[in-house]
Amino acid sequence: MAVSIPEELRAFGITSKEFSEKKNGLTKSAETEINDNDVIWGLFQDLTKKALSYEMLQMLYWNMAVFKDKLGQNSFEYQQKSHKSRLLDLEQKGKTKVKINATGCSASCRKLHNLVLPLEKALHNLPVPNPKCKATLYSENTWCTSIYLVAKESEKESPKLPPAVENVPEIPHLAKNSKNNASDSADKSAESLSEQAKENMMAWVLPLLTLSLGLGLLFFSPLAGGLLIAWSIPFFPPLMLRLRRSLPFLKHRWERWGLLGIGFLLALLLLLLTQLADRKINTSSSKSTIPPYEVLLIEDQSSSTRSRLRVSIVAPEALTARDRARVAMNAAKQIQASHVSDDPDNPQYEYISVVLEASTKTTGQGYALAEAQYAPDGRGRQGIMSEDPANQWKWNVSSSTARVNPDDTNSLQNVKGTLETFLKQ
Repeated sequence: MAVSIPEELRAFGITSKEFSEKKNGLTKSAETEINDNDVIWGLFQDLTKKALSYEMLQMLYWNMAVFKDKLGQNSFEYQQKSHKSRLLDLEQKGKTKVKINATGCSASCRKLHNLVLPLEKALHNLPVPNPKCKATLYSENTWCTSIYLVAKESEKESPKLPPAVENVPEIPHLAKNSKNNASDSADKSAESLSEQAKENMMAWVLPLLTLSLGLGLLFFSPLAGGLLIAWSIPFFPPLMLRLRRSLPFLKHRWERWGLLGIGFLLALLLLLLTQLADRKINTSSSKSTIPPYEVLLIEDQSSSTRSRLRVSIVAPEALTARDRARVAMNAAKQIQASHVSDDPDNPQYEYISVVLEASTKTTGQGYALAEAQYAPDGRGRQGIMSEDPANQWKWNVSSSTARVNPDDTNSLQNVKGTLETFLKQ
């Protein structure tokens, strides 16, 4: 029967057959049944003895630390061994200085952020991983995410360096083998590192892409955009590490990406539903006809700072406050688009006021049923001359609910002073 090999071991090519052989060997030696976790640990130890490069040791010790942390055991020593292996690898490659990167780690680690120290000093003091770190991964034990980066030659060493930690662990000597084997191991190590780097990059790229798409969708559908933004946040690595402790299925990469894809589908569905609803609203609105109007007077009231046009109209069929406001607004847009001002640099009027008169006989006498002030640039009547936000608007519309008989003087008197704000934005 095939044995389920942990992810930490599969990365190093361990098969079910090797697992079974190791378990049988340990069982014979101990003359008792061996726990699978002991077999896994034994396989890890065998791999460290066969390691042909410090890069390989770095990955092995890191995965051993992850494995111990999953079991709720203190993994700090193996974190140290992984970081020390990295430093030894950098030393082999001729590097002389390193810099500590503590981005996203605990407050005590951030005090070490951007410290530049000689590589030899880093090997001796090993300030990272930080024993005072409060960050965790799967268990409550310390899991320091600070790392060593190669420092540029131009970067100056920090004047105050962290003191040496206690009990810096020793690293075993690398296994001796032929040059071909060493070359093969280096190739495998580089390939494994490349895959790990690619996976780490994807862990950031996909949620960032989702977040960006969500921000873009806000302009078309606030609900769909908001959903996608909220959905992307738990998938960022720092939060996902915490979620994976309580939700076991999130530990598998494809399950995580599948769940992220569900968010895409939900946002897309919500966007389509929103667009469909808007189309229905627009369709029903288009069926509602706007009453016709007749232009009585057009007067240019432009100043040196703003081109203005005042228009008087009548619309006998506009009987409600809503219809009166709509016909005035429609007239404002149509007349503004069709009339040309005297200013050759700005041929269209910047502001237009349309007054819906109660009667053709009382034009300009204050018997208004509606007034629509329209400023396409959103700067109101005064334009740039006014800095008051209250005067910065595109529409300022008022209308009246008064019933009127154009031929009845008493009826017209009831119109004065009845305009109420219908829209201002």
